[in-house]
Amino acid sequence: MHFPFATSNSQATDSLASTAEATATTVHIDDAPRLTRAESTTITTGVVPYTRGIVPRERAMLPGYDSGIACLLIGAFLLIAFNLRHYTTMLKSLPRDLFSVRRRDNLFEEHTLNETGLLLSLIILLCLNVAIVATACVTAASVAPPLTHIATILIFAVAMGAYYVAQLCAYTTVGAVFADADVSRLWLKGFNASQSILGLALVIPALVVVFDPAAVIPVAIVAAGLYLIARMIFIYKGFRLFYHKVSSFVYFILYLCTLEVAPLFVMVRAYRFIAL
Repeated sequence: MHFPFATSNSQATDSLASTAEATATTVHIDDAPRLTRAESTTITTGVVPYTRGIVPRERAMLPGYDSGIACLLIGAFLLIAFNLRHYTTMLKSLPRDLFSVRRRDNLFEEHTLNETGLLLSLIILLCLNVAIVATACVTAASVAPPLTHIATILIFAVAMGAYYVAQLCAYTTVGAVFADADVSRLWLKGFNASQSILGLALVIPALVVVFDPAAVIPVAIVAAGLYLIARMIFIYKGFRLFYHKVSSFVYFILYLCTLEVAPLFVMVRAYRFIAL
């Protein structure tokens, strides 16, 4: 026999049991345990930072991958390669021109037919190498240049070329005023030889700093050392050519201050003025 009230009582009992269970499992925020001060400093609450990922940063392009810089380097090397057959004779004469103070050439000494073109290619190489090293130093000094690498290199190269021409004009004038034609010729040969050898010596430091900008500090030290060595050898040759008596030593000191020291200070001050 079926009793309807039995089913009703059973449903009421199940409803009361589920309500009691729901009431028993409900946790209020006031009943939750409080974090101590030590726990609040060690436990991360809210959004965990690593779930948001890493913010991407633009990768700095190496100067060696710049097509403009690559074209400059390739052009300089091609300029040398076109005159390579004449370089062996000229390279042999560079150390002699740098150190020799003989007023007459040896009869057995060889001379190339196009020394002006060879010298011009070496000077262009010098300007390019100095510009590359100077650009790397400016970039490493946290000085944000408003121009690109290739534009900065071109500006430094033009400045170096202008500095070379100014020095050449100054040495020609001093040689014409204070010495005869032979001494002036030997002095200018020593200057051109020192700059040509310096341009060849700076090839490897320039290539290193192009493809590894992090090595700019040792490269800058090496480049500065090479420049000082070339300059000291040239100054020593000038001293041997112009020093004849004690009174000439005074003129030599004036020459050092006017043509060797003062231009460097002017260039540094001009760079600081432009950078500011």
